[in-house]
Amino acid sequence: MPAYQSVPEFDLSEKYHLKGIGCEKCAAEASDQTTEQEWQELAAQWHSMADQAAKMSAEASQNEPE
Repeated sequence: MPAYQSVPEFDLSEKYHLKGIGCEKCAAEASDQTTEQEWQELAAQWHSMADQAAKMSAEASQNEPE
């Protein structure tokens, strides 16, 4: 089995959430307050996109024929 097939599959909202967490970690390691705030803003945007993707996914699954 190729290595890329053993990687767990995430839905879009999970991917965006993980990107937000990555930005939060970068913010915690920032060397100055301006950089920290910029990373925090990016994290907030990723988390917002994760919420939107989860909502859209839930709405799409409700509209699927049974």
